[in-house]
Amino acid sequence: MAVQTSYPGVYIEEFAPGAPIEGVGTSTAAFIGIAARGPLDEPTKLTSWDDFRRIFGDEPVPGFFLWYAVRGFFENGGQVCYVVRASNGDYAEWEIADDNGNAVLLLRARQPGARVATDTVTVTRVSRLPSATTFLFQPTAAFGGGGIAGREITIGGANAAEDAGQFRPGDEISFGTSTDRYRVMRVSDDVIQVDRDVIGAASSPVHMAAAPVGTRTIRIQSTAGTGVLPPGALVPGTILTIAPGGTGDTQVVESVQVEHLPSGDTTYRVTLRQGLDIALDLTGPATALQSEEFTIAISIGGSVTTYSELSLDAAHPRHVLRTINTDAAGPVRAELFEPPPPDALPDLLPAAGAVAPTTLGANEDLTNLGAADFIDALDTLERIDDVNLVSAPDCLSDDTITATVQQAVIQHCELLADRFAVLDALPGLDLFGTDSITAQRAGLDSTRGYAALYYPWLRVRPAVGGALVLVPPSGHVCGIIARSDLSRGVHKAPANEIVNGALGIEQPMSDVEQGQLNLVGINVIRVFAGGARPVLWGARTTATDRNWQYVNIRRLFLFLEESIEEGIRWAVFEPNNLALWQKLKRSIGAFLLRVWRDGALFGATPEEAFYVRIDEVLNPFSEQALGRLYIEIGVRPSYPAEFIIVRIGIWQGGAEITEG
Repeated sequence: MAVQTSYPGVYIEEFAPGAPIEGVGTSTAAFIGIAARGPLDEPTKLTSWDDFRRIFGDEPVPGFFLWYAVRGFFENGGQVCYVVRASNGDYAEWEIADDNGNAVLLLRARQPGARVATDTVTVTRVSRLPSATTFLFQPTAAFGGGGIAGREITIGGANAAEDAGQFRPGDEISFGTSTDRYRVMRVSDDVIQVDRDVIGAASSPVHMAAAPVGTRTIRIQSTAGTGVLPPGALVPGTILTIAPGGTGDTQVVESVQVEHLPSGDTTYRVTLRQGLDIALDLTGPATALQSEEFTIAISIGGSVTTYSELSLDAAHPRHVLRTINTDAAGPVRAELFEPPPPDALPDLLPAAGAVAPTTLGANEDLTNLGAADFIDALDTLERIDDVNLVSAPDCLSDDTITATVQQAVIQHCELLADRFAVLDALPGLDLFGTDSITAQRAGLDSTRGYAALYYPWLRVRPAVGGALVLVPPSGHVCGIIARSDLSRGVHKAPANEIVNGALGIEQPMSDVEQGQLNLVGINVIRVFAGGARPVLWGARTTATDRNWQYVNIRRLFLFLEESIEEGIRWAVFEPNNLALWQKLKRSIGAFLLRVWRDGALFGATPEEAFYVRIDEVLNPFSEQALGRLYIEIGVRPSYPAEFIIVRIGIWQGGAEITEG
C-alpha cells in the first residue's frame, strides 16, 4: 500500500522485488525393483547404501538387480534416491474402528503374505491414571485465629502454614459460599496474598473457586501410594476424562508442572490444550479423572506382539504411530485414517475388542511377476516432486514385460515433464539383427527426448564371494549423472566418465560398431584398448525430434522449466500489470544470467545466450481479461562436442610482408 502523505517530513515506503529463482535439484534418482524386504509400492527416500541394506535387505534377491543398481548409484557419486519395491504380493490389513464404529486406525503387515481369520488384533482400553486414585485437587483452609486485612488472608490453626501452602500463585480462590473470585499472587508461611482487596466479610473456609467453561488450568492429585504419579503417567499428550457427577469432559494435556507442597504432598498443575467444555464445582465431592490409553495385541501365526498404553495424540511419548512404526522388528505398520472420523474424544479412541483381518493379503510369487506390478510401483512416484531420474532395472526378465514397463516409464516422464528415464538394454543382445539392441531401441522412441537407453550390461563383484556377475547399467549410469551434475552441472553431457564399481562389460565392440549404435540413440559403455575400466561413452536420448537428441540438452531444459515454474509461483493472482511484468523479467533474467555464467548457455554475452519477453504483443487485453500472462523465454544451450574433428596439413612456413 502506498504511503499516505499529510504532514511535512520524511516518509519511508518499502518495496518488494520479485523473489529470486533458485535452481531445483537435478540428480535424485528413483529405482523400481524387487527387494528381499521393505515396504511395497511405497517410495522410500535413501541417502546412503547403508540405508538401502537396512531397509531392503543385505543381499540381492536371486535373479533380480535392484540391489546392484542402488549400490552402483552410490558407488558412482549418487547422494539421494527413492526406492519403490514392486511386488505381486499384498499386505494383510486390520481396520480398527472407534467407539462409534467409524474407521480410525489401520494396521498393515510389514511383509506381504496371506493371513487367516484367526490372525487377530485385540484392543484393550486402559488408564495410566485410574479414576479410583486420581482426582482434581480441591484444598480448603480455615481462618481459625487468623483473619483478612486488605489483600492478605492469614490462615489459622495448628497446621496454618501447611494449609496455606496448599494454594499456589495462579490459583483462583473463593470464600465460603461467595462467588467472588481472587487470584493468588503469593503464599508466605501462613499468609495468602491475592490480587485485590477482599470485599465484605468473607466467610470461612478458603477454597478453590469454581472452574468455569473455558478454564485451561487445573490441579490434580493422586491418592495412591505416596501421592506421586508413576513416571510418564501424566505428560503432554495425555488424554484426560474428567467426570464430575457422571457428566464427562475429555481434554488433551498441553503441559504439566509438578508442585511439592509444605505438607510433603505432591500435586500437578495441568494446562489443557483447549478450555473445559463443562464447569467444575471444586467444593463438592472429589472429582475423579482418568487417562485414556489403549493396548494393542497382534496375534499372527500364534506369535503375539503387544504394544501397551498407547495414545492417540501425537504429542504423547507413546503415540500409536510412533511406537508401532519405529519398531522395525514388529509385524505391522500403523496409519491413521485421513481425514479422521467426525467423532470427539473419547469416542474417537479405538474401540475395545478383537478385529479379524479386513484384507487377508497375498503371498509374493516372483516367478509370476507381470508388467502391472512394476507399473503400480511406478505410479507411486507421481506424487514425489523431487525425482529427476527414473530406472526400473528388474523389468528385464521377459521381452514383453520389458517393452511394456519401459514404455510406461517413458510416458511417466513425458507426462510429468520434470524427470528423465534411464533405460537398460536386455541381457545377451546382439548388436544388430532381429534379437538385438537395435531392435529393442526401435520401440523406445520419445519424441522430445525424455529417455536414454544404455548398453551393454556390466560385470561387477557379487554381493557375496564368487565370480563376477552381470547387471544392468542403469543404476551406475544414474550415479554418473548425479556425479556429473554435482561436479560440473546439468548442462554437461554425462559421458566420457569412468563407471565406478564395474570391472568389465558383457559385449565389447569396435568404433565402427559403436558408431552405428550411437547414430540411432544407443549409449554404449566401452572398455578401450589399453584401458581396464569401463567408460560411459554416449549421451544421446531416444528422441525422434533432433532438437532433443542429447541427454544434457533435455535435462537442462527440465532444470530450467521446473526452476522457473517454482520460482515465479509467487506471481499467481498478482495484478497483471506492467509492474508485475518487470518483476518477472528481472527475476527470470537474473536466474538465466547465473545459468549462463555457469557455462550452460552459449554466447559471449547474456544477450547472445538468452532473452525474456513479456509485452503487449504477447499479452493483448483480450488475454489479460481471461486471467492469462504469457512469457516467452529463449535460451541457446551449449551442445556437447560429441565429434571433435582436427584438421591438420602441411604448412610451408615462410613469412608474409604487407604494407599498410
